[in-house]
Amino acid sequence: MNPEEYGRMHELETHYWWFVGRRMIIANLLSEAASHRKQSDLKILDIGCGTGANLPMLRSAATAKGRVVGVDFSELALDFAGSHLDAENANDQAPVVLSQADALHLPFADGSFDVVTMLDVLEHLEDDAGALCEVRRVLRPGGAYVWSVPAYQHLWSAHDEALHHFRRYERRDLSRLLRHSGFAVHRLSFAMSLMPPIAWLWRRFILPFQAKRPRDAKRHSQGAVLPQLPPPFNAALIRYLELEGRLITRRPLQFGTSLVGVAFKKD
Repeated sequence: MNPEEYGRMHELETHYWWFVGRRMIIANLLSEAASHRKQSDLKILDIGCGTGANLPMLRSAATAKGRVVGVDFSELALDFAGSHLDAENANDQAPVVLSQADALHLPFADGSFDVVTMLDVLEHLEDDAGALCEVRRVLRPGGAYVWSVPAYQHLWSAHDEALHHFRRYERRDLSRLLRHSGFAVHRLSFAMSLMPPIAWLWRRFILPFQAKRPRDAKRHSQGAVLPQLPPPFNAALIRYLELEGRLITRRPLQFGTSLVGVAFKKD
């Protein structure tokens, strides 16, 4: 990802509707995974933890007797992530450890974790099947993999270029990839269900006329598309996604700009 995007993410992800809403959705999926495993104290690995705003949520999901490990390839991202932990340190919370690591070569023993999360990370990896094999390796038997990825390849845009994506996912292709990687898919749903028409209209009629930011020399991107909204609209979208997160754990949504879910490692 472009270095400047880490700074933008760090500034936005504690209050911007997309980041806050995704956390609410993932928190519901983590609760469902823990319930399915009949386990409350979890050892969680967050691959691609980025600038770290999800770590406090994962710490809550792990509970005080669990543990959270966040890994990222970027030293810059881990520096940002550490600032979230400095503000959240408490004796009655699960410990959190940060480590620089490659998703394809994780420095952990087989069967080390109860849950592995990859939140909008898999699309950044050219070898997504190899990454899922590593996820499976470090999970305990029956361990849960919780993810989010961008949906619909036809929505590919400069936003994906700025974030150095290799692909967006179709639901059927993602399901097949998970099964072939040794996972039993428990839940696979679209999310951000209000976004497909808005995303299409934005890319078709607004983005081409926006003032262009400096291009990245390698990927020729114009920067991630994160338009600022008036606070009431931002708050309304957060409330909607909070509801969506509860709905997803009851019945999968049939459209949205993200795909989220829970899969379990086959014994």
